Amino acid sequence: MKHKFPVIFARSGLLILFLALMISLPLMGCSKKHKSSRGAVPATGTPGGTGTGTGTGTGGGGNGGGGNPGDANELDLSWTVKEDTSQADMEYMVGRIKTYANNFWIGCEGQAYLRDQTLSCGSSGGNVVIDSVKGPMKQPPAMCSFGGGQWTIWLSTGEIASHGFLHEIGHGWVGPFSSEEYNCMNQGAGVCIQAAMYGGGEGFNKWCDTENCVSHQECWTKIQATHSWAHPGPGGTSPTCNVTIQ
Repeated sequence: MKHKFPVIFARSGLLILFLALMISLPLMGCSKKHKSSRGAVPATGTPGGTGTGTGTGTGGGGNGGGGNPGDANELDLSWTVKEDTSQADMEYMVGRIKTYANNFWIGCEGQAYLRDQTLSCGSSGGNVVIDSVKGPMKQPPAMCSFGGGQWTIWLSTGEIASHGFLHEIGHGWVGPFSSEEYNCMNQGAGVCIQAAMYGGGEGFNKWCDTENCVSHQECWTKIQATHSWAHPGPGGTSPTCNVTIQ
């Protein structure tokens, strides 16, 4: 049985779905035969594929990082774009992943990071599956599904805000959270990642705690029970996120 946790958009306190993005028509540059699967979390992809280079993408202001991860937990994930995708859009997606990585580090307060990521296309097997790099926002915009003791994050577009990715990895790994916190929106405190997304920017990049939760879940209470992380954590500059295009 699969359980799915969709992310929802909100603006001005009202839950709404908003965003229409034009689908680009790039030259095809990625084989449907490539699949990948890597390490630190349960994977749904099939191991294989051959590396063809390391991306240095520019999508969304990805932070190059370079900070010392110390003893932070590393996540090595496989990312797959379902459709055949141009090299230019794959490079753009590299940038998006690095942006997600930077905000993930902030959310975990320097205690978990995205380390070695692989990116392929023409497949639906991986830890993170993206419908299309620059396709339209769909309903739901993102979700996390569970089955057989594994989890998979589904993104409708690579242009989704970091908040969408963070919300779903909160369900799959950080909490892991089995319930939503859609009403916990405290913009002054920058929380809560498990809240509904609001329009503009990359969205929230912090989980709530007993001091700033305006709903009920108090996410850091659950996080500390699962990971035994400090709160507040050490923070610091995000480590380098390596993304290899296969």
